[in-house]
Amino acid sequence: MVGNEARKKEQAEKSFDGLTYFVYRSLLDAKIQNAEVVSRKIRHAFTEFPNWKRSENALRELRKKVTFAIFAETDDLDRVTALVDALFTLLEKADRI
Repeated sequence: MVGNEARKKEQAEKSFDGLTYFVYRSLLDAKIQNAEVVSRKIRHAFTEFPNWKRSENALRELRKKVTFAIFAETDDLDRVTALVDALFTLLEKADRI
């Protein structure tokens, strides 16, 4: 329970919604530099493409923006691609729950 309280506190301190915090933690776990800034850029991309779950084109554009946001902090494209794939796989699984 302590871990969950700490998570909620950190999330509130950063004014992150659930999605942004999930992305932020994923970026930290992947040791991406400037995870907070990148998370906010990614959150903005999600607001630009609210229909990403229903539109292949929106999903493609969103993935591109997420990829470029992360790629700006690391030049390892294979690593970025794997991270983006993992993020979207987890988001799709969470959406089915």
